[in-house]
Amino acid sequence: MGISLIPGSFLARNAVHVRNATNGLVLGRQKLHLKPPGLRSLSRVAKRYGIQASAENLTQQDGYSETLLNTFGYPKLESMDFTPVEGAEHIHDLNKPVPDRLREKFDLIIDGGTTEHVFQIGVALENCHKMLKPGGIMMSFVAADGWFGHGFFQTGPDVPWRYWHHCLGYEVIEAGAQERRGQQTYFEIPDPTGQKRGGVRSFKGPTMLLYVVRKPAEEKENTSPVQGHYISYPRI
Repeated sequence: MGISLIPGSFLARNAVHVRNATNGLVLGRQKLHLKPPGLRSLSRVAKRYGIQASAENLTQQDGYSETLLNTFGYPKLESMDFTPVEGAEHIHDLNKPVPDRLREKFDLIIDGGTTEHVFQIGVALENCHKMLKPGGIMMSFVAADGWFGHGFFQTGPDVPWRYWHHCLGYEVIEAGAQERRGQQTYFEIPDPTGQKRGGVRSFKGPTMLLYVVRKPAEEKENTSPVQGHYISYPRI
């Protein structure tokens, strides 16, 4: 779990959506995986979104990313992990439901490549939903393709669209994918509902899914999500 140029750019361009947030949660503390050339590139990207941040202002001595997030204008962020090894404030196994004391506690939750390592990934996503306040923002950058063996799962477009949007009623602010190597082309990911084969596509190498969704003010009745492939099939 960590922030490289693609997640850093994603966080910079979406900082505008968390200006009014007062508290947030990161799933696992995020290390900063950028050397000086990458830091300078990220500084230039941030400037495009009105963020003044020199490369030196993005780092901290322990190698984590709280300084970067603070510089980008993110609220105070706590972290959650299944182990206390990296100093997380909340020790909880996301395979299990979160305790009631964490329900609707956070304005913002960031999943930086964590849920793909949780075997009960549906429970992990449901936990995020429960911990968000109405109007809260969920951000995610996770493995989408080409990372066989990296985690338990690689995440597809049905997660932001079929789960967060259609099942839970969240507004989709951004949904896209970006290849980590070569030209690092960014692709917008449209709603797969009604598309042939659910909008399936393939990539040339390791690719990240990047999405931002906003929780509705009033919760929608929770129903089990159906993939876009099968939406036209009759259900019992």
